[in-house]
Amino acid sequence: MPDHTGRSRKTTDAVAASSDRKSRRRVTTLIRHLSTPEGRADPHAVYDELRAMGPAVRMPWGAWMVTSHDANHEVLSGSGWRTVDAAWRTARQPTWVRHPGLKFLHDSALGTNPPGHAALRRSLGSFVSPRSVADLTPQIVQTVHEYLDRFDAVLRADGEADFGALVGDRLPMAVLCIVLGLPREDIPLLCEMSRMLSNVHDLAPSKARMAQADRAGKLWNAYWEQLVAQPRPRLPEDSPLGEWLDTETDPAVRAVAGSQLNVMIEAGLETTTSLLSDGVVQLLRRPDQAAWMREHPEAVHGAVEELVRFVSPVQLMTRYAAQDTELPGGIPVEAGQIVHAVVAAANHDPDAYDSPHDLNLARPPRRNLAFGVGMHYCLGAPLARLEATTLFPEVLRRFDLELAGPVGYDETLAFRGTRSVPVRRRPRPAATAGAGAAVAAGGSASAAGPVVVDREDAVLVVTLTRPDGDNRLDRATLTALGDVLTTLPDDVAAVVLRAEGRHFCIGGDLDELAELATDDPDGYRNLVELGDEVLRAWRTCPAVTVAALHGNVAGTGLGLAVASDLRVAAEDARFRAPETVVSIPVGPSEVLDRLVAEIGSGWTRAMLLLGDAVNAQEALEGGLVQSVVPTEKVGAEAKRLARRIARRDREAIRVTKQTMARLPHDGPDPTEGTDAWEAPLAQALRRRISLGNAR
Repeated sequence: MPDHTGRSRKTTDAVAASSDRKSRRRVTTLIRHLSTPEGRADPHAVYDELRAMGPAVRMPWGAWMVTSHDANHEVLSGSGWRTVDAAWRTARQPTWVRHPGLKFLHDSALGTNPPGHAALRRSLGSFVSPRSVADLTPQIVQTVHEYLDRFDAVLRADGEADFGALVGDRLPMAVLCIVLGLPREDIPLLCEMSRMLSNVHDLAPSKARMAQADRAGKLWNAYWEQLVAQPRPRLPEDSPLGEWLDTETDPAVRAVAGSQLNVMIEAGLETTTSLLSDGVVQLLRRPDQAAWMREHPEAVHGAVEELVRFVSPVQLMTRYAAQDTELPGGIPVEAGQIVHAVVAAANHDPDAYDSPHDLNLARPPRRNLAFGVGMHYCLGAPLARLEATTLFPEVLRRFDLELAGPVGYDETLAFRGTRSVPVRRRPRPAATAGAGAAVAAGGSASAAGPVVVDREDAVLVVTLTRPDGDNRLDRATLTALGDVLTTLPDDVAAVVLRAEGRHFCIGGDLDELAELATDDPDGYRNLVELGDEVLRAWRTCPAVTVAALHGNVAGTGLGLAVASDLRVAAEDARFRAPETVVSIPVGPSEVLDRLVAEIGSGWTRAMLLLGDAVNAQEALEGGLVQSVVPTEKVGAEAKRLARRIARRDREAIRVTKQTMARLPHDGPDPTEGTDAWEAPLAQALRRRISLGNAR
């Protein structure tokens, strides 16, 4: 019998079946494309095509996939939907119990449903409550700056650096260690375990990736036993984790405490890593948006919300129907049937957002689905937002970067998975000579500005010009010196820093500086920050740095002295901390960090609290300087040492400087990964697991 098109029903059914087969093949092709490097770099081309196929698309394995904002919101927050839990797996995948990685997931709040879910979620809430986050904010902000300092050191030493590996991967774990009170030396081990365990969230992890997750599960069990074994020697007395273990009384919660914390760490790492790393990628690709963020610091929270929407650190979440139901659009779903909610596509739904594929940091803030919605809303979202609102403006303030190669993504479809973000400084024209520009071989800079630069073969001589010898409040000098260091020619092997006049000092007239600290605290802090930027640049300078010290060495001049690789002091040199003289509050700074590293905390404390000045001979005996010479010879001696260095193998000098920049000062360096600097505990645990597997 013909239908309304005039074709027979048999012919119509054949055409429909053929169309359905083509559609299934196309869906299969699109899902496979998502796993390719091209698909990982731009998944939205795939999501747009899936959206065009209808409100819900059937996957080759029988599940539904939804891409619209409305359908995602319904599936993630509706009362008729459940997260995949142990009961669902037991009924359909009974062998799941053989996988420790999956057991961790289903012992946690993330992998459970009511009625047990509420108690598990409540137990974790104290770690990330608004009060807890507020109390920890200063420490977290300081940690952000520490990791950017390490990134800056590698960038200066190598010319390029991987932002993803040095900051995106490690900073979120360092913050979680603060929140939980875990030892920071465990960061490399925790990152490795979390990364492997995240495989269980993917759509269809391979056997190899599930094996990784299972190995990580065994490693975590061994780590957890070491961590909480009484008397808990590895947890400080005030550790939030220790306090939680002491006060949690619910036996059901205590029974899965290890799994709970494990999944909290793993989920917190993956979401924040992708946000930070891919957020930087998007800002570097859109200089206009980066400029807007620099110019509108007051709008940083709304700008970060837009980055969260655009990046969507969690790409998809999976739920099943608690009973027979329908998806928006009238599509029937049977009880127990799986639905994949692609939140990344929902956050780019043109029905919900104007021009959704455009990053618009001025877009009016609107809560998106990136951190989920409903009972499984991400507990760590406030932490991720805090890290992002601190990190992005600071990156844009301190660096002018560009991508130095392709961005690397891992294989997961569940997370954005941004791993490798190779960057370098954006080339810029050299500053004018008066502003302290580096000069060509054999050239000389004009004496018109606060810094004069002379070139003698592979040696650069930088002179701070203050013939009157006064300590004037001079931002221009700090800025000009920073310009020299950021435009340093590649063939310079050594840099000599000297000062005209009676003193080696950058900072301010002491009375004026005291007034500034009282009347304009923000201005004083800005001056200290500017000095710290110059100190970091000087300390991590690729060339060997030599300081010719004389007169009063104070303020930022003191910082430059102790940050130099070699220090030659005149007989009349006196090192002092002027903050004590004018009663300026002393806060964290590069000057103090370097003083403690060079001369120890006791001597530094005496200089600060008692106002003690250290003369040249005392500085020599304590290791603050390497040599003391007559005052009239200090400049010539510094140049002699620099020329001697410049005659050496420049590649050997470069490698040595690079090694020095990476040496840990206080425990293992979190930027170095699982290598020779790894904590002894991590090494011992690895050996234990290896022996267990061998048996």
